[in-house]
Amino acid sequence: MIATGFILLTAVIAIILVLGVRATARRAFADQAQQNKVVLRAVAVLAIWLVFITVMSVTGFYNSTAMPPRVPLFLVFPAFAFTGFFFLSGRNRQLITAVPAHWPVYFQSFRIAVELLLLGLAVKGMIPKEASFEGYNFDVVIGITAPLVGWLAYTRKAISNMVLRLWNIAGFCTLAIVVFIFISHAYYPQVWHKQESIISQGFGLFPYTYLAGFLMPAAVFMHVLSLKKI
Repeated sequence: MIATGFILLTAVIAIILVLGVRATARRAFADQAQQNKVVLRAVAVLAIWLVFITVMSVTGFYNSTAMPPRVPLFLVFPAFAFTGFFFLSGRNRQLITAVPAHWPVYFQSFRIAVELLLLGLAVKGMIPKEASFEGYNFDVVIGITAPLVGWLAYTRKAISNMVLRLWNIAGFCTLAIVVFIFISHAYYPQVWHKQESIISQGFGLFPYTYLAGFLMPAAVFMHVLSLKKI
């Protein structure tokens, strides 16, 4: 059931991203051919990356505690590298400009679903309690506050850009805490006075790798986009 939840959530987020790209392309470009090109490129990038994660996960490549650590190097880092390239290359300036500023804020509400799935994994014993909101994972706060922050900032005009910046920075911080918890439990469980890695319990297998390879990087991407819009 939880595995199905990760698959469905990944599919829903991918569809939302494609629909968002299509709507943004229509705002950014008058030429239909250019719009289609942007959408097809987005679909191709998402499809290739998700297929890559799936294939590598099914083969068990990420389900290893061997050094160098495979999840950070071959799953998280490429996704972050794409985010850096997207915003720093200068090739996507028109798209970034055309994105409505409230979209990346409201998008972060998907983290509520992520945290509920993580809680389910903690109950099953696949991840430690520390990695859920019953422990030191406060990421659900960002998901819960996202609709409120978006409404106050862009509908009511009741909060300043500085508050928006701080909220986005807080989102980065909660993600960093979660990443530390997972990496330490995966590769250095002794830090938590435990002997068994969560990877050896199956967390490095499909579809749970969507968390590190797609869902978490999507949250980071949207925080960066929100700060760029500000």
